[in-house]
Order: sequence, then structure tokens, then C-alpha cells
Amino acid sequence: MAEGDLVDEAMGLGRYAELLAMLEGTSKYSDVELFERLDRHSRRLRSMAIMHLQFIVEFGYVGQDKKNITVGNRIHSNFPDYFEAWKLAGIPGMASILLENMISDFKSSSNKK
Repeated sequence: MAEGDLVDEAMGLGRYAELLAMLEGTSKYSDVELFERLDRHSRRLRSMAIMHLQFIVEFGYVGQDKKNITVGNRIHSNFPDYFEAWKLAGIPGMASILLENMISDFKSSSNKK
């Protein structure tokens, strides 16, 4: 399965916070050594994917349309185009095998309930 398809599957399972944690390096499914080996373009894509997922986790909006939400004096935005570009680039900063493991573990734990 292509990397982008794995991300779509995780999104379909509602695993937004876990995807974010994987990219931030705070998940047991993270591979922080990957972050160090990224070129500057891949780092930018990873950063934009993080901001997109932060928006989803904070505001619960998962639509594909560009959206801005104002909270106080701050404007928060999602970045669906950059998120798609990150997926097309092969999900830099995330190991596909660890993403597969996260999905598999989640499905296994969901079936036990």
C-alpha cells in the first residue's frame, strides 16, 4: 500500500492525534532519526503536515477545503494542499512500516473491545 493510502486509512480511523505525535516525535511509532536526514524541502512538507494535523486535532475540522478559524487575535488555518503534497512526497518524517504497525495495533485493540 502506498504511503499516502496508509495516511488516509489512519485518518479514516480517526487517528489524527497519533499521526501528529508520530510527526512530532512523541509517539512510540516515531522514528526521530528520520527527521535528521530530511532535506530542506522534506522538512518544510513535514512542518506543514504538522500544522495541518494540529488544526485538525484542535478544531476537529477534517474537510478538504481551506478553512480559517479566528480565536482571539490569532487566525488558525489548515493546509490541505500541503498535506496532500506531503503524502505525495512519500510522507517524509514518518516510517511507513511504523505507520502500518500503528494502524494494525489500533485495529487489534478496537476488535478486543
